Amino acid sequence: MNNNVKIVFFVVLFLILIAFGSFWLFDRKHNKITSSTIGRIDVATSTESALDESVEVPVVRASQVRRNIDGVYVAKGQENPYPVAVMIDNHKDARPASGIAKANLVIEAEAEGGVTRYFAVFASGEKIDEIGPIRSARPYFVDWAEGLSALYVHVGGSPDALNKIINDRVYDMNEFYKGKYFWRDTTRKKPHNVYISSNNLNEYLETKKLSVGDFIPWQFKDDELKENLPATSSAIKINYRGKDFIVEWKFDRENNNYVRHLGGEIYKDRTDAIVTAKNVVVQYAKAIVYDDKSRLDMTVIGTGKALICRDGICEQGTWQKKTKKDRTRFFIYDMEVAFNAGLTWVNVVRPYYKVEVN
Repeated sequence: MNNNVKIVFFVVLFLILIAFGSFWLFDRKHNKITSSTIGRIDVATSTESALDESVEVPVVRASQVRRNIDGVYVAKGQENPYPVAVMIDNHKDARPASGIAKANLVIEAEAEGGVTRYFAVFASGEKIDEIGPIRSARPYFVDWAEGLSALYVHVGGSPDALNKIINDRVYDMNEFYKGKYFWRDTTRKKPHNVYISSNNLNEYLETKKLSVGDFIPWQFKDDELKENLPATSSAIKINYRGKDFIVEWKFDRENNNYVRHLGGEIYKDRTDAIVTAKNVVVQYAKAIVYDDKSRLDMTVIGTGKALICRDGICEQGTWQKKTKKDRTRFFIYDMEVAFNAGLTWVNVVRPYYKVEVN
């Protein structure tokens, strides 16, 4: 290469570098974070102005991460408290329940006689003065506890459930043996009167040196933009046996969540807080009565059909739990569901129960 060619080459290269640098500075100054970018990074809710001062742009903060149990953004180091799964009563005499509005995940399934119970998971570190009433264990609830490696809190249980807890070495907190952590409310009827607090739960966790969760989180996403939500309200009606156990979730477009109704009334906890969920799932599972006490054998390991409702829309999908140690996961078109951050409520029903979406 002669000298003239070399000079031309370096001049052109120099001009290209100047142009690239100018473009980079301009782009950096006027950059906007797109929704696709938000899905890959941790975002806080505060804003800063862009080219148009009326446009709100999320500020990226390295200290914010999604909490493992429900996808809510929290400070780093607070994303994975050890999960506690409490067996909460839903008998008519047990209502209203305490603490249920502050749960991070709830699985509702029948115990016996058409009466449902709540597998309520708490893993946020939030202080809760009263959780309950607490009832007895069942084998399929133990399977769900194992999938989260959770501390399972209950008052006694069926023989099969108690044997399963022992044989599978499940961390459990049985009121029969750990009574000092529980109390009985004398204003409520037995056996619907056993309660516990988050302080007592944390004290017990400390004795077992359990502080950090050990489970694979679900996938989470940001809420759909309000203008993309359905214009008309919708509802999901789940016909458990008996009118007092019929569940209805009514979509609240303004807050992009579902308001729970039970037995025809808005469902509130003992503090009068209305229970809402960001995601509602109907999981279909086979169940048979296997003893003279009407106890159920419910198939929750394997796969089956599901209805997944987010952002005011319900879609047909499937559920899968490969082993008792695996967590139940949900899929639409073979793609794992990304839930909205917040409470997910899973209603487990038998395949022939009527579920209506309006």
